[in-house]
Amino acid sequence: MNKNSHFTRMSVFLFLIGFIAIIQTNAQEKKLTENEKIIKKLYEAVNAKDMDYIRSLGDPASEWLDVPFNVTTKGVNAIHDPWKSWFDIFPDATCEVQSLVGMGDYVIARGKGRGTHKGVFHSPAGVLEPRGASLETDFCDVYRLKNGKIIRADSYFDFYLVLSQLAPEKVK
Repeated sequence: MNKNSHFTRMSVFLFLIGFIAIIQTNAQEKKLTENEKIIKKLYEAVNAKDMDYIRSLGDPASEWLDVPFNVTTKGVNAIHDPWKSWFDIFPDATCEVQSLVGMGDYVIARGKGRGTHKGVFHSPAGVLEPRGASLETDFCDVYRLKNGKIIRADSYFDFYLVLSQLAPEKVK
């Protein structure tokens, strides 16, 4: 086998690997369940600050648990109100979803949350006055949906890491 033939075969092989990866990526995107699409759109709404869409996901039976704070918000505004509070503290908050997995009525979203501390934060460590500090933390949110509404959301993130970025003097 000459060098040109080897190069051609290798080029074709690499092209096919790339082509298959693109097809698989597109197929995965097309395979999203309705519930996964709703949660994907939720994070798009979070990044766009589309409070109307976020509000539309609430139901009278909705519950949102902020796990680090052990605080549960209930009712039709249970999805809207925690995001509104977060945006009051971090007006430029964004969420980068790194993985989204659906299992029937459940969807798990994992990623990075970012923002700039510009609002008063009433936290378990006390009142944190805004200092303009940057925040980056991992999150994992577990959702249960019914009829296109979020019935339950458990939001996990590392408050210790958040505190160390916003008020390092409070971390011992």
